[in-house]
Amino acid sequence: MSEGSLTSVEIRQNLSRLIPPEIADILGPVLSTENRQAYDALMTQLVLEWKPRDILGWTFVRHMTDTSWEIFRHRRAIANLFAISFKTALASVLTDVLPELDRYHTVKELAQAWFEGPQKQEKVKSELAKYGLSPEAIVAQTYVLRRDELDMLHRLLAVAEARRDAIIRNFNEYRAMSSLGQKPVVEAEQVELVPNSA
Repeated sequence: MSEGSLTSVEIRQNLSRLIPPEIADILGPVLSTENRQAYDALMTQLVLEWKPRDILGWTFVRHMTDTSWEIFRHRRAIANLFAISFKTALASVLTDVLPELDRYHTVKELAQAWFEGPQKQEKVKSELAKYGLSPEAIVAQTYVLRRDELDMLHRLLAVAEARRDAIIRNFNEYRAMSSLGQKPVVEAEQVELVPNSA
């Protein structure tokens, strides 16, 4: 049975058997905090879509899987940085707008209240609304407080997305040349795969 005729479930079950050993040895930039099954499912979908026929095709699939996974990681990191910074950003916004009288205790209580359920969140929103602010002000303050980290993460994301776009472009060119019977610029035998040292 060819790879193209397998279902996604069958490929997921047999992924380790289907992947050439040269590719399997270097697969998987999955951290211990991440979901290996999600990574395998991503690769399965790319195998079904790209249907690699030779070692270069598998290399493209591997690079696309790893780069896409890296993009997802950067996006999760950005979202988590906002989540981590939310309480500090909220306290900062409240400190800027609340009157000085007993500000310390009020800010502390309201910043904590956000995490105590929808009713308490409405109380915080009402307090912000008194000063013409919405919860989006907290997001804006997070940009101010964590600008360096966010800038770095957005640059990493942009680089990874540019790499992904280049992989897609190169794969399409490779497939077009293969379908015309032309040899790719790099022969399969010339590709030296470096095993994962981890």
